Amino acid sequence: MKKIICTFLVLACIVLTACGRTEQSVMEKIQKRLNEMETYRCTATLTRITNKGENQYGIEQYYRKSGEYKLVITSPDKLKGNYTVYDGEKICQYSASAGGKVIADAPESQARNELFLGSFIKNYFQSEEVSIDVSVMDEGRCTVLEAVIPGNNKYTSTEKLWIDNDTLDPVRLTIYDTEGKERYIIDYNKFEYNCDIEEGTFDTDK
Repeated sequence: MKKIICTFLVLACIVLTACGRTEQSVMEKIQKRLNEMETYRCTATLTRITNKGENQYGIEQYYRKSGEYKLVITSPDKLKGNYTVYDGEKICQYSASAGGKVIADAPESQARNELFLGSFIKNYFQSEEVSIDVSVMDEGRCTVLEAVIPGNNKYTSTEKLWIDNDTLDPVRLTIYDTEGKERYIIDYNKFEYNCDIEEGTFDTDK
């Protein structure tokens, strides 16, 4: 009997150790991929939640590690074609729905900046308080990373990122207010790491 029990314990230890190594390996791959991200582009669904209700938008994002970004609205139709672009020095907003009106030198917006994965990566690696969890979504098994957003903004306090353990692609980014309520949710449809971004994408003089 003792021999059987000992054998069982040894097998259990081997299984647990293997599982631990697997989880560590996944986490190492995720952190490596985030660290090595230079650019990305994606299509996604953005849900904005306010005290008055929810609004959903189809969006495209383009991002470069040095800080440049572009966010294009693809739906609903009344907002389709509107975009915000940052060239590293100034922000420009273009409204297709207002006859092609361009707002040059648009003001900074922390909420808008936090919608980009690059901001999450910066916050995550700089946060003193971070957490890591495992979750199961319709898309599969995910690792969930959490970070604190600096700035003490009431509506953008903390954030979580779900990453698919198999593809290492982001699945969802959620931003919470100081009360822990969801304020922004980005569900990624297609995501491309370290892609070539067309020249002129971040120009603000168009």
